[in-house]
Amino acid sequence: MRAKKLLASLVSSLLLLNPVNTMTAFAEVALPDGAVKGLPEKLTAMDSEGNVVSSDTGEYFFHVENMDYGVTYTKDVQLMNLRDDKAYHIYFYVEPLFKNGEIDLEKGCECTFRMDGNEFYKGTVTGDGNFDLTKEVYDCGLYNPGDSHTLQCSVIWNDLDVLVGVDNGHRLVDINGEHVLVGSQNSGYVQGEIEFKWIFYAAVDEEYDPPKTGLFLANNKFGMAAIAVLAIMTGGMLLLVFLKKKQQKEKSNEA
Repeated sequence: MRAKKLLASLVSSLLLLNPVNTMTAFAEVALPDGAVKGLPEKLTAMDSEGNVVSSDTGEYFFHVENMDYGVTYTKDVQLMNLRDDKAYHIYFYVEPLFKNGEIDLEKGCECTFRMDGNEFYKGTVTGDGNFDLTKEVYDCGLYNPGDSHTLQCSVIWNDLDVLVGVDNGHRLVDINGEHVLVGSQNSGYVQGEIEFKWIFYAAVDEEYDPPKTGLFLANNKFGMAAIAVLAIMTGGMLLLVFLKKKQQKEKSNEA
């Protein structure tokens, strides 16, 4: 009896593509004081494939198609503060959207988050783990000007006991051996799909004091004007000294 094809799709998307089988709606989480949805100018988050977090909405897409059982899929998101005058805290949480198909990828997949290599979350892709990422925001740390940290997410489909409506009539052969599978109505394959999104927020660190440059702030207009005046006065004094020496030399030559 030949093995049947297995097709699983794990999708993170902005839009709710299927109004049927919608997950339970979650109330918006309570954010820290001063947090603003999205990321301000020059506060960026970009993964290793060049995909960026939306600066306006703070939303990020984790997208995997034709997901294989037992394979780990990883995204590294670089969080950076490219401003030179403000420090920020960056936060994020997870919002589930929908799921469908014969494979329950919400229960069948394990998700792990790490910050700079240190694990802080393990659970479902939809945020139900050692703490609830749908109700609690995670503080990704303080970002002073020039600071950068890496948020890593790893997802693996590691549970075959999450199949819905599968007839035990055919075999799947994978790296872990043989598993009996067939899709609904003898379709020859089983599939699953799930959508969720990460939402990032930022809050200014009000205690951050920009470094001083000499006697004045680099962006202080008064300071810059004073420096310009000082330069003009210095140049004028040097010119007077030069002219005086020239006059003395000419008198000496006439004598």
